[in-house]
Amino acid sequence: MERGQDKRSTRPGRRGSDRRSPAADNRRVLLVGPDEAWRLLHAYVFEEAGYAVYAAADDLQAVAFATRLLPDAVVVDLDVTDIADLAARLSGQSSTRDIPLLALTTSLDGVDAQDARNAGIVTVMVDAANIDLLVDEVDTLIAAAPRAQRSLRRRLLDLQELARYYTPDAEGQASLRKLIDHLQVAILAVDEQGRCIAASDGATTLTGYSRGQLLTTSVFETEFLGGPMSDARWQGFLANRQFTGTATIRNRAGEQVTVHAAGVAEIMPGFHLAAFAAA
Repeated sequence: MERGQDKRSTRPGRRGSDRRSPAADNRRVLLVGPDEAWRLLHAYVFEEAGYAVYAAADDLQAVAFATRLLPDAVVVDLDVTDIADLAARLSGQSSTRDIPLLALTTSLDGVDAQDARNAGIVTVMVDAANIDLLVDEVDTLIAAAPRAQRSLRRRLLDLQELARYYTPDAEGQASLRKLIDHLQVAILAVDEQGRCIAASDGATTLTGYSRGQLLTTSVFETEFLGGPMSDARWQGFLANRQFTGTATIRNRAGEQVTVHAAGVAEIMPGFHLAAFAAA
């Protein structure tokens, strides 16, 4: 598919932003290229558009960052990066295979650009005169890609990382539960028996139950979570397996609600997380 300096740190990794646009919807972009000046220029453009920007110097670093950060798009300097190898590495992982790639090049007629297009990768020729158009291209890619489940997985990965800084005991669990309580995304924490031990503000909004009601129930109770989320899938999740997908829950009013769901088990001993978003 073919489509037509502020002095900041240019080391690979997270880049700060002084401005955030509500239109960006917390979107993340990962820049991949060995040249610091290239990363700096494109990071500035995306940051000004409100994106959270990350940067990687090579393919291996890009895969590591993409796996951990789950960006909404990966933008690659095609002229100096083996995008075929990067695409193969990303497509080989279930958590990153649906992340769209966009290759920037100085020539759309080159062999690398043609190979990229043959692989279904969007190629764009961008110069200093129209670099701002790059953001529009990435916006279009993201709008066409599924983001809900990736956003849920991303939030769970963040909480899993935070859990490393809490002591793995009752005090640590209590601190983590307090953090979860105030989150706007719908998140439930359950113990080994499926009893709810933490529920976010978002979970109360989605389900219609108060936090107190959620904390006195079990995910196996069909009057709370019915359909495919009860029984087998929850049992598999509690057996230390992750899940992502679409499911049906039953809210307090008795209505069946289709949701995107993601889960990660054992972020602390006996502490499992599930996140939901209305489909």
